[in-house]
Amino acid sequence: MSSNRSSTKILGFINEDTSSWAVAALVFSAGTVLTALLALANVEGYQRQLRQRFDLLAAERVSRIQDRLEGQLRRLDSLRRFFVYSDDVSEQEYNGFARPLLTFTQAYSWAPKVLDNDREAFEKSARDAGVRNYSIRELDGVSSLAVANRRPVYYPVRFSQSRSTLELPLGFDVNSERVRQETLERAIWTGEMAASPHMNLVGLETENSKGILLVAPVQSRPHPETSSLGALQGFLVAVISLHKMMTEGLPLSAEDNLNLTLEDITGAPESDVLYQSAANAAASDLSITKTLNFAGRIYQLKVRPTSVFIGANPSSNDSLVILGALLSFMLSALLYVLISQRQRALRMVEQSTMQLRQREQQLRTAHSQLRNVLDAATQVAIIATDMNGLITTFNIGAEKMLGYDSSDICGVRTLCELHLPSELAAHVNELSQRYDRVVDTVEVMLIEAVQEHGHQANDWTLVRHDGSHLQVNMQVSPVLDEHDQWIGYLAVCLDITERKRVEEELRTMSVTDALTGVYNRRYFQERLQAEVFRVEQYGGMFSVVMLDIDHFKAINDQLGHAVGDHVLQAICERLCHRLRRSDVFCRLGGEEFMVLCPDTDSDQAYGLAVELWSALRTQPVDGVGRVTASFGIASWREGEGADALLLRADSGVYAAKMAGRDRIQPESS
Repeated sequence: MSSNRSSTKILGFINEDTSSWAVAALVFSAGTVLTALLALANVEGYQRQLRQRFDLLAAERVSRIQDRLEGQLRRLDSLRRFFVYSDDVSEQEYNGFARPLLTFTQAYSWAPKVLDNDREAFEKSARDAGVRNYSIRELDGVSSLAVANRRPVYYPVRFSQSRSTLELPLGFDVNSERVRQETLERAIWTGEMAASPHMNLVGLETENSKGILLVAPVQSRPHPETSSLGALQGFLVAVISLHKMMTEGLPLSAEDNLNLTLEDITGAPESDVLYQSAANAAASDLSITKTLNFAGRIYQLKVRPTSVFIGANPSSNDSLVILGALLSFMLSALLYVLISQRQRALRMVEQSTMQLRQREQQLRTAHSQLRNVLDAATQVAIIATDMNGLITTFNIGAEKMLGYDSSDICGVRTLCELHLPSELAAHVNELSQRYDRVVDTVEVMLIEAVQEHGHQANDWTLVRHDGSHLQVNMQVSPVLDEHDQWIGYLAVCLDITERKRVEEELRTMSVTDALTGVYNRRYFQERLQAEVFRVEQYGGMFSVVMLDIDHFKAINDQLGHAVGDHVLQAICERLCHRLRRSDVFCRLGGEEFMVLCPDTDSDQAYGLAVELWSALRTQPVDGVGRVTASFGIASWREGEGADALLLRADSGVYAAKMAGRDRIQPESS
């Protein structure tokens, strides 16, 4: 006994005679040093992770603000082109076009050019058109308006479409105040849109009264034989509340992760703060600064984290230190107990031997109970195989699910024989390529249990006894013996037929219009972007055909929305029969539809539009009569984006409407 004790070493290197206190102290000291090193590395990793998360959030917010500024330019430009290409715009037409554009914009106004000699006639024409007490006015103080003094030229607000509930500032002369006048002069000089400095806005609530003006000069349509611009007709003005634009649709200040500061640095080194987030910036070195160019102004957007962001990304360093100290203490205590209780452990060996014998008996009992559990699991198919895939266990759930009797399966058939052959062959090819070796058919359903340590579950199609197919989710795990050696595999299968059916229904609902059954706007946008990418990468062509049902509002108003829905359904059913398999037909919304035509040039798209137009007008809709539509066509041009293409198609529809409806507007060269 003494000889054995002198030669035995704990853990292979600690002598039993060594002081347990000395070993515990040494281990605790080593653990403390290791914990300090890990804590230092964790601090560096935390800072990198915090920077990555902040950069991701900040880049997304900067991109969103930049998109909103660019959207202001696009919408005002579309309104300007509406004026340029219209002979005369009435107030009703203006309101109808400008109202849908009020996105992150407080108001759109039309300020025509009026000479002093024409002032009285202009004011009278406005009053005759229904604007009571209309006169050209200017600011009298901070926000009140008074009759304007005489000056050579006025740019009074004639039409205005606003999100504000306050009285519209009709008649306000944009040329009556110095800052606004300088902005107009800059737009005239450059011939392009111009943004004003930060100013007090007219006709808006107090919380939205600080902002900028974006003005676009409107020239008369140039003569076809000359390239020079026409005479200045006036200005279109977008009234932008920076507070509204920077906060609308974004998290509340108490919940926002980011602090934003927008400054106008056009007149650097002096700068003007245009917007400052209500949420205070946290004390941190994290920040991103982005310079934005907006209609002749230079803005600087600075993004910093708030306390909400810091709180949502806490450091785990304190926990690591505590855990390291705790583990060090526990390990030292463990070694102390191990050494000091060596003799007790020797006595426990004998007790453990007796317990193992009892455990062996318990395992025999458990095996019998497990057999009963397998038979009781009637909703789950449990199939066990040997190393060659030959089935050795086939529970009652498997019998009910697949229609086989266990006596006809066990020891006779392999698991892969129950599988759909075509799906099995495809998976064999996939796994052979993945593991760069030939995968045998027998092991195709079992190899992933080895590679993924038994945690990989896959969807398979099994063949029932009657030949029908069953979709299951199968998880294959290795079966180990007492020496941890593989002796077979255990497959647990769940019937997922109903789940697959629901998933397919949900996928269909996500890409189709609920009323008409044709594709929806979301699916069309995805296909359009894919088609633009295809032709940019590999060449080719495609076109879009846009149609808008004529007088559809009158149908809804006079006959009711149920009849309007019936008209939309009948039109979709009729047009679908005239489309090719490759065409993508979708409903953009309301009475507006779009056809995406891959590998189709302008002439072919026009021919398709003629067929659709003819199909609509030649056959009346039950209960309504003949229903017509206005068509616009646009073919992709090299370097053109999706938005520009759709805008040209929309312009074609608008031109067809203006020309009398029930017609096709050919694509302009």
